[in-house]
Amino acid sequence: MPPKRRRRDEPPQQPQGAARERREALCGSLYESVKESLDEGFRELEQENQRAEQERARLLAEARKAAAKVMKDAEMQAEELRRDLDEDRAALERERAAMEEAHTFQTNKVLLNVGGHRFETSRQTLVSVPDTYLASLFSGRFELASDAEGAYFIDRDGAHFRHVLNFLRDSGSFKLSSGVAEATRDELAVELEFYGLLDRMLPYHAQEQVGHLLLQRACVAGTKCELRTAVAQARALAFTFGSTTPFLKEAMQDLRFVITDRVVHGSPVWAAEGGKWFMYHGADNMMSIGGASDCVEGSDRCYMYNNATLEEAAIVAPTELPTDEWVSLPVPISTLELQYASAERIGPDGWVRVPEMRITAVHGLDDGDPAMAAALRQLAALP
Repeated sequence: MPPKRRRRDEPPQQPQGAARERREALCGSLYESVKESLDEGFRELEQENQRAEQERARLLAEARKAAAKVMKDAEMQAEELRRDLDEDRAALERERAAMEEAHTFQTNKVLLNVGGHRFETSRQTLVSVPDTYLASLFSGRFELASDAEGAYFIDRDGAHFRHVLNFLRDSGSFKLSSGVAEATRDELAVELEFYGLLDRMLPYHAQEQVGHLLLQRACVAGTKCELRTAVAQARALAFTFGSTTPFLKEAMQDLRFVITDRVVHGSPVWAAEGGKWFMYHGADNMMSIGGASDCVEGSDRCYMYNNATLEEAAIVAPTELPTDEWVSLPVPISTLELQYASAERIGPDGWVRVPEMRITAVHGLDDGDPAMAAALRQLAALP
């Protein structure tokens, strides 16, 4: 039988193996497409998760930063509150102490009978300045007996005791009136010496007495030279001495000299605090500074002297000497050799000029003092 012919509109028949390969290729392409879509989806999801994680980390960091600021602000406020509380507590404690002190002051009244004069004060006032007779007496270490009215008797001059009490009540600003007569001040000084208050209430009383004697003797002599000298010396009863440079040794800087009742070569002697150095007129009629063995009649030894050539330089007060004429030996007055090696030399014996010296009056009799006023009047009347 002859073979059957294919119609023209019928597709050609494929072998079965080719169809299977085409189906497998189509399935593989579909798998790859689906896999690629899934991978892309997973990548986008992972990126989204990363962005979300970063956002959470940022928000967490900001939250921690805000929390730290809140904590810091809270700690600062707490510290400020503690300080306020401490200040309030301290203020209350001070107020309580002040009230207790005021109460003690009012209730701890002391009656005194000083030489027949009666005074009312407090124990706090009597012991306010240490190392005095009254501070010791009312320290509580001694058993005191009072009279029938409860007063404690002190056998001293009661007329001047009010000055003692006024000083004890306000020792920081008390100043004895300048109107107190010289005789009264001398009597008061005796009482202050007994109570241990002389150096505190009249710190330059001994020097003022020397000044009065100098002025009185000058008034008796009556010469212009002696009056001028006494006036200058009475205005310089105490002064400080030193150099504005480190030329002098520290022990010589800012020394305070006070006039004494000693006289060497017809002029008063000033003694420095500590008693090591003295300022005096030497035998060469120049103002000098030396030790105790140098400050004697007939001696011209010293460690420093003023090289002034003024006619009256030997009799004026130290405060009136030219400050650029002081010279000294290198030892023991000056500092290390390096500091004075280039200094100006005076003579062949090693004396050197002390640079930038200064002498400043600290205490002296003012023009209103009776002795000073009398000397000034007498001096003004001379031709």
